[in-house]
Amino acid sequence: MENPPQIVGPTAVLMDFTTGQVLYDKNMNQRMYPASTTKILTAIIAIEKGKLNDVVTVNDDVKNIDGNSIYLVPGEKLTLEQLLYAMLLESANDAAIAVADHIGGSIQGFANLMNEKAKEIGAKDSHFVNPNGLPNTDHYSTPYDMALIARYAMGNTTFRKIVSTIHYQIPPTNKFDKPRDLWISNRLIKPTSFHYDGADGVKTGYTIAANQVFVGSATRNGHRLISVIMGDEGTNIWTDTIKLLNYGFNNFDLVNPLEKNSIVTYADIGKVKFKLPLIAKDSFYYVVPKGQESSIKSSISVDKNINAPVKKGTTLGMINFTLNGKPIGSVQLIADESVYKNYLGTYYNGTKTTVIKDYSTIRSYAELLIGLVIVMISILLWLKKRARNKFIFIK
Repeated sequence: MENPPQIVGPTAVLMDFTTGQVLYDKNMNQRMYPASTTKILTAIIAIEKGKLNDVVTVNDDVKNIDGNSIYLVPGEKLTLEQLLYAMLLESANDAAIAVADHIGGSIQGFANLMNEKAKEIGAKDSHFVNPNGLPNTDHYSTPYDMALIARYAMGNTTFRKIVSTIHYQIPPTNKFDKPRDLWISNRLIKPTSFHYDGADGVKTGYTIAANQVFVGSATRNGHRLISVIMGDEGTNIWTDTIKLLNYGFNNFDLVNPLEKNSIVTYADIGKVKFKLPLIAKDSFYYVVPKGQESSIKSSISVDKNINAPVKKGTTLGMINFTLNGKPIGSVQLIADESVYKNYLGTYYNGTKTTVIKDYSTIRSYAELLIGLVIVMISILLWLKKRARNKFIFIK
């Protein structure tokens, strides 16, 4: 296994997309200015709360916005989708303002949504006051938090499509008589000397206060990695990112020892020990150093003395995973079907198909029935004898 890379940037993290495991860490919990990588959070909130074909009317808040811009005009009408492309490809600060006003009602209202969403995602050491990342002492995040936010956003199909698009054109609008051509700022995706095979996101950022910031994503052989570098210098942001991604792909494998809904074992139901299939409630993935997949071991535990009825989806066991003897995760085992038992001792599933008979139950019912018959016969014989003794003979 290679030694971790030496990067120039002061803070960084490399995270596995599927599991959230941290594969590289350099001051990943240090608070930094996120600059325009803020727009990752802005975009995913807008995608979730709005509709791409929403018509957004730009208001006066877009006036005198510093930094990158597509020169929106108050009263101009664009779709939310067009503004998202402008924000994520060209890093347009005015587009981010228009999106925030549309979704949140105001900049402050949208900032509240941002902080709520960040907390929901797990980004506990971040605080946002605007949708575009322009400098503010109360607007900050960490490499780890930005990786969490990017991981969440990259789980959305619409978001992934936008951040992997090289070129997009906004046609003329009611206030702008020429088309606007938007080009991606991510040098790992577009054909440059820093192009990286498998790069598929996500966002650049720069301000004097923040310096160079980049949140990246790349996928190879179905394995996606998220990289974050904050506070870097010049083109080091690209070379450092490539070092991180190469380190991840060259030294780690994503393994999948368990698929969701796969049959893992069987549970014994009732005295007859009817075999009920137990399936995995979730898939289990884990990132291991290359060549160590066989070091993952599993152990299974199943509840004892289970009796019908059992409802489909009931947790009846657990499969636990270890790597070199250390616990790394567990998955619940659930009933693959419902099992019932009727008064005759017959077990059947949710479709009422007979599965098996509990003959001990049937024998008990038979013994009870025989006992009742014997009692009834005894009573009848006693009544007959009593009636005979009461006969009166007349001469």
